[in-house]
Amino acid sequence: MMRCALLVLALVAPNAHAFDDHWFAGLRGGIAVTDQDYDNDGTVWQGHVGRTFGERYAVELELTADEYDFGIDYGLEHRAIGINHLTINRAPLWDPYFLIGVGAIRYEAPEGQPLDSGTDAMFNLGIGGQWELVLPERVLLRADLRLRYDLNDTDQPGQNGFGDGIFTLGLVVPLGR
Repeated sequence: MMRCALLVLALVAPNAHAFDDHWFAGLRGGIAVTDQDYDNDGTVWQGHVGRTFGERYAVELELTADEYDFGIDYGLEHRAIGINHLTINRAPLWDPYFLIGVGAIRYEAPEGQPLDSGTDAMFNLGIGGQWELVLPERVLLRADLRLRYDLNDTDQPGQNGFGDGIFTLGLVVPLGR
């Protein structure tokens, strides 16, 4: 009888503290860098909703809106939708992650440009981290640094095909925890 109880305990105990999959949502704001001068070329806003799959993986649907002004009120706008996969390294005090994603991005160029709008494929590759602001995992601070590359190569300002460096900072709220 004691062996049977120990066997049941051995099977149940590892799962008693298993990571609970959950939904999450968040908003982030930040800057975009489009050239080699490392200047703030525009403002980026992102919203996302996602789901964890085990302790190490998450998938999120992300909506992005940005406007590049290049310091001269240029007015190039992007709207994007993407799906990102996160590989998370759960560590004490913070959760660093690696992000890879795909999506579609639409641009609206200012008046007077030869091509005023278009839609292209987009790819994201980045790193980031999350820190608990309200314990236990009620509100998280998220920082994200990525390269966003799209297939637009129209040689217009901001549309040169080199990709954009994006840095965002925001909040994430786990849902149903």
